[in-house]
Amino acid sequence: MKIAIKAILLIAVLGYIIFAISTMSSDQSDRICKGYEVILEESENGNSISKSHIENIVTKTNCSIEGVAINNVDAHQIESRILESPYVDSVVCYYTPDNLMCIRVFARTPILHAITNSGDSYYMDINGNDMPTDGILMDVCLATGNFSKQYAREHLLEIATYINTHSPWDKDIQQIHVKDEKHIELIPLTGNHTIIVGDPNGIEEKMNKLSIFYKEGLDKTGWNKYQTINLNFADQIVCTKRKKR
Repeated sequence: MKIAIKAILLIAVLGYIIFAISTMSSDQSDRICKGYEVILEESENGNSISKSHIENIVTKTNCSIEGVAINNVDAHQIESRILESPYVDSVVCYYTPDNLMCIRVFARTPILHAITNSGDSYYMDINGNDMPTDGILMDVCLATGNFSKQYAREHLLEIATYINTHSPWDKDIQQIHVKDEKHIELIPLTGNHTIIVGDPNGIEEKMNKLSIFYKEGLDKTGWNKYQTINLNFADQIVCTKRKKR
């Protein structure tokens, strides 16, 4: 008896689900799309793309949108084409109650601008995805020198992330320079000196050590006393004095 009751309830539930789906499909087919709107979500460092960039992609899809039944708008193709842009992290299309398609785009967050000795120039986001510069100027940490994209992903991204998320380095360190894989230098805005990081490991410990040296050393002796400040030694900082002219 209990099994029969459960079976009846299950059939009733399934019947309701089928009815609801058919009703929604019927309602959807009657809805006509009024057009679309691009909603561009700001990245942490400001957007590397504009709404017009996304609108151009939508236009090139040749998908009919305005005046078309919502069921016949190929939202999947629109999303797929937008995701092909190297500046886009994710995208979702949905409809408002008044039948307007919203295309919500989340831009990638560039954190590093790499310019290598071999002539490569690209942005890299927080996930290690590289993006073409294409004349776009973003206010992010600059990395120059002799390095590959793999090296940038494995090491420079961590350094740039630390700099960008810790004060005062986010305002003071303007450039990372790579002489070779085990010799990295930082170029600060404050003081006429070069900070030698050495190998890319232990960046947090090295920068904490530099912070203490700044407060207890350079604040007292002057910011232009040293030409180089070397952090690549355990439990000590080695400085080279500036030559007197």
